[in-house]
Amino acid sequence: MRMWMIDPKCLCTKHLIGEHGEIHKHRHNFVKGHSIEGRRGQIEPESMGKRHDELAVEMTRRGFSHQSPYVQPDLSAYDLTDFKVTVDKSVIDLKSRCAACCENLESIKSTAKSSSQEIKATVV
Repeated sequence: MRMWMIDPKCLCTKHLIGEHGEIHKHRHNFVKGHSIEGRRGQIEPESMGKRHDELAVEMTRRGFSHQSPYVQPDLSAYDLTDFKVTVDKSVIDLKSRCAACCENLESIKSTAKSSSQEIKATVV
């Protein structure tokens, strides 16, 4: 299970749906009190509710029918120090694993660069 923590628009459909499903599946570990130590750097337990909602919005935008709300479990039994995903590492990993995600990431990067240039041109 991994949370990519990048803009959901950059994820291919496989990774979008996969991350959404894994967030739901991982909730069970918190409810049952299972160890998550091996997931340091891969998940952000405190961000799962917000991340789920971001993924659901993108799924709906792509025409999927999202019908599975996420209820944030009680995380008070866990030491969540250092449970942060490094977005730069996620981008590198996705680019090397998935041609569709790589294409999406490059496309959004190009669009952002063009928009930035347009804004600069307007200001000058």
